Amino acid sequence: MKTSLSILTSLGIATSTLLGAAAVPPPLPPTVPARSAPSSAPRIVAAPSVAPVSVPVPGGPTVAALVFDSKEKTYDAKVGELKAVFKFTLTNTASTEIVVNSVRTSCGCTAAQLPSQPWKIAPGSGGEIGFTVDLTGKFGRITKSGTVLTSVGQQVLLLHVNIPQQPVAAARGGDRQKNMQIATADRQAVFRNDCATCHVQPALGHKGKALYDTACGICHEAEHRQAFVPNLRALNKPTGPQYWQTWINYGREGSLMPAFMKSKGGPLDDDQIASLVEYLESDYKADPSLIPPIGLPAPAPVRPAPLKTF
Repeated sequence: MKTSLSILTSLGIATSTLLGAAAVPPPLPPTVPARSAPSSAPRIVAAPSVAPVSVPVPGGPTVAALVFDSKEKTYDAKVGELKAVFKFTLTNTASTEIVVNSVRTSCGCTAAQLPSQPWKIAPGSGGEIGFTVDLTGKFGRITKSGTVLTSVGQQVLLLHVNIPQQPVAAARGGDRQKNMQIATADRQAVFRNDCATCHVQPALGHKGKALYDTACGICHEAEHRQAFVPNLRALNKPTGPQYWQTWINYGREGSLMPAFMKSKGGPLDDDQIASLVEYLESDYKADPSLIPPIGLPAPAPVRPAPLKTF
């Protein structure tokens, strides 16, 4: 009897334990979100923002309502002048307001000045648009342009400059012409013989800005910079460490741009080139407004791709 009671008691305890456990449902497994089937719809990519183009309102004023004192002017520069300044006067002859949004110049050496931007011109009023052309390294007759972008259309203005030959270049024309002929045949010749006095010796032991001033600035920052020598502050292409290092190391074959690295016959070691790249990258960033929408490819690692400005 005692044994049976013990068994029943054990069974009762086991039964109550089982019933108690059954009263509390076990936790459910975590819910895994269902994967949606891949969409066959094409991926939509936002188009790059484009500056709005003003279109004349039908029946409204056109760009002809802006009367200019002239649409083409000529400036006769004096010997030694490095800038040509132009002024164009315009009047709004329409019965409604006309807005000049901006002025697009033909190149980086020409800058435009507006009274304000945007410039709102009331009926019967007007003002001046100014232009400044950098004449550094140029001579002969050159032509630049400025496109005036307005709320009623566009107007192109032409700027002609007659530039006399600079006397410094004329006095040294014989030697310079001879040296250029030598450099055209062998661009590394600037680092040898008499040319080394200007192109090598002043740069010895320098780095960074001091190296740029003595090794690069002698051509790129010269007061009478030649037209074929680019203005590094007005490049119309993206730049970066690889861009600067490629041009410094290898220059460009078929031009007067020499290779500056020692293994190519130049005067600079790796540390000097690295310091020069760092300086150019920090102080000579390309102006985004001068870069075309579709940029030119970066120079190849070993041999630079042909670029118009070098």
